[in-house]
Amino acid sequence: MGLVFPLGEWLLLSLGFLAWMEWPYFHIEKGLRMIPLAWVLGWIVEYNVAFSPPWDWHFPRIFVLITLTLVAWKKTEERKYPGILLASFCLVAQDLFVLNEPGIFAYEQWLFAGFFVAVAFFSTRSQWGMIATLGGGMLISMAFTVFLFDGVVRYYTIPNAFLWHFSIGACAIIAVLREVREHYQTRKALSLLPMAAPQESQGEEGSVYRKDD
Repeated sequence: MGLVFPLGEWLLLSLGFLAWMEWPYFHIEKGLRMIPLAWVLGWIVEYNVAFSPPWDWHFPRIFVLITLTLVAWKKTEERKYPGILLASFCLVAQDLFVLNEPGIFAYEQWLFAGFFVAVAFFSTRSQWGMIATLGGGMLISMAFTVFLFDGVVRYYTIPNAFLWHFSIGACAIIAVLREVREHYQTRKALSLLPMAAPQESQGEEGSVYRKDD
């Protein structure tokens, strides 16, 4: 079972166009403005350069993936290499299982895609770190796929269409859940401030009295 609706394209292109808008209460990283431009550049390359099988290169997605990874790489300062390498090995393992033991796992596309996103989620601390891990993992796995399966696989889409849509959809859902959590945590912290203020003032008064005594 695959994802037919182009979920990834709609989400990313919408973010790219929204990033050009200057909204006071709704800020999107300006680096995402490059997404529509990267998509157009990839489309130009795909329709003006001829490539032959076994690889079906989807250059708009590859260019957008590179752009996302670079933006996320600059936005996060945490260690990126361990998560990226682990995520890429998940995808290489998927290719090996599908090639050598097809059908050994039920719903293997969903299973490996879920495992890939889970590794990116648990190996990072921020949303940008997760995006960098997902993008870097997919890019490295593409290189591994071309290097390992050249002459073995007759036809393969790069990047994998199902993994592309699943990863972007899951990443968007996680980002929304994180924003909702931070919103409620901020509201809870603000609601406790009026209660904490009198206690602090009382403590300060008590310290003054003790000094006077």
